[in-house]
Amino acid sequence: MKAKLLLIALNILIGQIVFAQQEGRITYTEVFKLDIQIEGMSEEMLSMIPKSQSLQKELLFKKKESVFQNVKGEVAEDLDMSSDDGSFQIMIKMDDDVEDILYKNQKSKEIVHQKGIMGKSFVVNEKLEKIKWKITNEKVKYLDYECQKAVLENEDEFVVAWFTSQIPVQVGPSSYHGLPGAILMVSVDDGKIEFKANKVEFEKLEEDAILKPTKGKKVSAEEYEKIQKEKDAEMMKMHTRTETRSIGQ
Repeated sequence: MKAKLLLIALNILIGQIVFAQQEGRITYTEVFKLDIQIEGMSEEMLSMIPKSQSLQKELLFKKKESVFQNVKGEVAEDLDMSSDDGSFQIMIKMDDDVEDILYKNQKSKEIVHQKGIMGKSFVVNEKLEKIKWKITNEKVKYLDYECQKAVLENEDEFVVAWFTSQIPVQVGPSSYHGLPGAILMVSVDDGKIEFKANKVEFEKLEEDAILKPTKGKKVSAEEYEKIQKEKDAEMMKMHTRTETRSIGQ
C-alpha cells in the first residue's frame, strides 16, 4: 500500500515538473549579417560598415501558444552612410516604428504576424503549416540542455536547428517550430541569420501575456508580399534618381 502511494506521489510530482516546463520565457540573441560590397568603395569606408546587427528577442510560450517579439526597449540601429563626393549612399532603415510580433497557436493552426513596411503596420494571417524537418542523431550540450540537430532544406533556405526534448513544447524563434522540444539555436543559410537562446525561464505567465497582435491593416501573406515588392521598387527608384543626380553634379 505504501509503495502504491509512493508511486502515485511520484507520478504527480513528475506531472507537475513537466507542466512547469510547458510555460515560460526564452530570451534569444538574433544576429543577421550585413554583406555590403560596392565597387569603388575605399577600404576605409568598407571598414566602417558593420558586419552584422543583433537584437534581443523573447519567446513567451505556453503548451499550445507562443508569441515572439523584441525584448522591451530593444531597437535595431539604422545605417545611413554616404561618400564625401556624393557618388553613392548606403541606407538601411529598420521598421522600428511598428512593433514586430509573431503569434502562433498550435491548437487552431494559425499564425498572426504584426509587422511593418516603411512605418505602416500590417497584420498578416496565415495557416500554421507543418515543417518537414529531418532529425539527425547529432547532439550537443547547450545551456545545460541536451540538444539534438534537425535540418530543413528547400529551394528558399537551408536551416539547422537545435532543439531539446527537456522542454516539451513545440516552439522556437521566428517562424521555426514543430520539433519535439523547444528550439534553442537556429542558423539560416550558413549563418546569414542566427538565433541563440541565452536564457530559459519557467514561470507562470499572466493571462494576457500571449495575445494575437491587432495593430495594423489585416492582409493575407500574398497581399503583404505584393505591397512589400511595390515599396521596395519605389525605394530603388528613389535611390537610383538620387544616385544619378549625385553622379551628374
